[in-house]
Amino acid sequence: DARSVDKHPVLPAELLDLIIEFVLRPQSCEGADICTAGAFGAIAPFTLASLQFRSLALRRFLRHVIFSPSEFGENSQWARFFKLLDSLDGRTGGECFTWVRSLRASSKTLYDRFHSARLAALTHLEELSVDLATEGLNTQKPFLKLIDKASHKLTMLTLTSLPCIDIPLLRLIAGTFPYLIDLYLSCTERLEFHCWSCYEESLSRTIHSPIPDMFFDCRAMAIVFARILRPLTFLTHLYLGIYLSDEMLIQYHIDHAEAEEQYPFGPEFCTLCDEAVAEIRLRELAASLEFARSLKALRTIGFSSFDSPGD
Repeated sequence: DARSVDKHPVLPAELLDLIIEFVLRPQSCEGADICTAGAFGAIAPFTLASLQFRSLALRRFLRHVIFSPSEFGENSQWARFFKLLDSLDGRTGGECFTWVRSLRASSKTLYDRFHSARLAALTHLEELSVDLATEGLNTQKPFLKLIDKASHKLTMLTLTSLPCIDIPLLRLIAGTFPYLIDLYLSCTERLEFHCWSCYEESLSRTIHSPIPDMFFDCRAMAIVFARILRPLTFLTHLYLGIYLSDEMLIQYHIDHAEAEEQYPFGPEFCTLCDEAVAEIRLRELAASLEFARSLKALRTIGFSSFDSPGD
């Protein structure tokens, strides 16, 4: 046979990428808490094998990134992360910044003008998740002005522990991220049920229901919110973590539940508050219909609900 046999066959890069993806799948699904001790243990063997393996492994490893909220300053995870990207910049022709597709962090991690500018360097970021538990009603707006530096190509945006979901927030999102498919905004996880005084204090720092102070009823709220979000023509999944019950329902619950000297608990476990469930469900349905009329691509919508948390 005159045909020669290659004694050193080269596997296609696509096949190597699939192999590395399979090995790193647990880390890819959970995200890389990139600067913790032993964070690179999963990819260390690949980085030592060859330049090609190293590049493919880092590409996969940095695809989903999680930042711990416990470190700040020059030696923070954020700073070390960009030192890593800067070190790879020359060898990848800047391509390393495009590897990051998903980022999860606290607002403190991003609450810096320099940090927000670096956020803009992640030009192919598709998913951004930020927890705002440390923010208050006065600091939410300044912080949100910083995240408009994020890639306008975002398809998924998650903002949890928001002090408030209001018109300025929705306008910022609708005007900044036109390709959103999945939008998750939530306030109600800020409410602390473990003691009555904590419960009341957390209520003072959170607008958990826009009714009736911001809007007369849920239908008026839905009409305004849906009109603002109309530019998001790809929006398929929407979650608004607010209660559609009247704002004072929780205060009424505290008044009658605390009087019985019981351990703290939410309205979802209260027999008296249970009488309002049917009315709340009707409100959720009415609001959902208004959103569906305005947002043609919408397939699912949800609200925070006492009787079925997370529904």
